[in-house]
Amino acid sequence: MPEGVGSVVLLLCVGYFLFLAEALVPGGILGILGAASIVWGCWLAFGLSMGWGLSSIVLSIVVFFGLSWFFVKNRSKKGLVLGGDEAKTWKSAKEGLTELVGVEGKTLTPLRPAGTMLVDEERIDVVADGEFIDSAVRVRVIEVEGTRVVVEPVAELDEGAASTRRAQRSDIPDHPLELNKVPRHLEPNDP
Repeated sequence: MPEGVGSVVLLLCVGYFLFLAEALVPGGILGILGAASIVWGCWLAFGLSMGWGLSSIVLSIVVFFGLSWFFVKNRSKKGLVLGGDEAKTWKSAKEGLTELVGVEGKTLTPLRPAGTMLVDEERIDVVADGEFIDSAVRVRVIEVEGTRVVVEPVAELDEGAASTRRAQRSDIPDHPLELNKVPRHLEPNDP
């Protein structure tokens, strides 16, 4: 065997081991060190001869794809990726929040603007619509967008206040370029 083969084999083995460790403990550093070790080992192998260099590259490719296949097929990845029944039943957001529109409840915490309300003995994270609301105040859900539940006090929701609120919301521009426009009720009166 030519002199220096031991260092080539050692560098390649260390690189493969670091790749294996990176697969078990993700973070990036071990993978970068493993890649550097393999490249250095291949570089030294080409210094020995073209045959040693090409065989080290082929071996590295085979080991890389072998380790990849092993981790894709092996159940040891169970802690890293949801699979099987867990993937089918897992939900990222609480379901059924859209059914809360119109439901009344009582605030458990002050809403400044976010807080918690109680509906049928269930705690729900909510956001106040515009103003701070104290705790122990009756509120009604007026809007649900994804997991964002918007509420406002029940006393404010009589017909006059609701129509005023709708009128105020119609003045909100639909496009950012319309922000420079002055709402009609704020323009100075022309004589």
